[in-house]
Amino acid sequence: MIKEKEKMRAKTAKPTPLYGDRNSRAKYVVSGIVFGLLGVIMVVYVISLLIPLLWTIMSSLNDSYGFSMRPFAFPKELHWDNFAYAFKQLEVEIWVFSTQKLIKYSYLNMFLYSVIYAAGLTIVGLVMNFICAYPIAKYKFFGRKFLYNLTIIMMIVPVVGSLPANLYVRRVLGIYDNIWLYILTTPGGFTFNFLLLYGFIKGLSWNYAESAFIDGASDFRVMVSIYLPMCMPLLTGLFLLGFVGSWNDYTTIITYLPSTPNLAYGVYIFDQYAVVKRHTEPQVLAAFLLLAVPTAAFWVFAQRFALRSMVIGGLKE
Repeated sequence: MIKEKEKMRAKTAKPTPLYGDRNSRAKYVVSGIVFGLLGVIMVVYVISLLIPLLWTIMSSLNDSYGFSMRPFAFPKELHWDNFAYAFKQLEVEIWVFSTQKLIKYSYLNMFLYSVIYAAGLTIVGLVMNFICAYPIAKYKFFGRKFLYNLTIIMMIVPVVGSLPANLYVRRVLGIYDNIWLYILTTPGGFTFNFLLLYGFIKGLSWNYAESAFIDGASDFRVMVSIYLPMCMPLLTGLFLLGFVGSWNDYTTIITYLPSTPNLAYGVYIFDQYAVVKRHTEPQVLAAFLLLAVPTAAFWVFAQRFALRSMVIGGLKE
């Protein structure tokens, strides 16, 4: 009897549609159209970024006549000597007031200053951000919300007209035109990276710390040995972004560190004096590529560290 009832139910049961009812099929169609449009937009956006880069590479291998007559045509002959010329001529002469000497900086000198400036400024800044974000995210104390809200207010309200006062204070304190003191005194703890680290650390479970406290770990040990490794993927990504931004920064060098020019400053001078020193446009573009190649190689090398997946486990609820 039971088997006969099951057979009757199977005969009378309506077959389930492959894609559900009409509403479900409409949702599939709408979602497919939306994601298709987003895909097309992303492809167009990527192409818009690649076209200027490919044109720069192509034009840097052209000669002056071919560039002026056919700026968008592929060069008939590849002039790799443009890069050799840019590498040799990419130099800066600066009068150093402290030593009263005219010093000439080559590509390698400016490359070294670029590494010191970009890496040092970014690392010190991230250390300050983490030290400020961790206690505010994990400890309750008076003024915690005030510091968090003050950070947001400082990012919203523009501070203008502070450059002359900043330069005067640095000259009085003796930290002007000193790359090491600039790296140690300039980064602040309450920046946009502070907000990112604050939100990330706040989402981490405090049970890790309680387990460590039972074993006798101190607050500093918990911060350094437990929560800092958990934040390393985020810190690595922030370091890459900050490094590239500082690498391409030449305005700060002109203003605060004129005696220690970085590579971006050298390319800026190379471009400004292109007419005076008779640099051709392909040679100027080759100089720009010499500035971009180190950061591109660094990004490719460190990409696996920045984009790796993060798995946090170890708790047993």
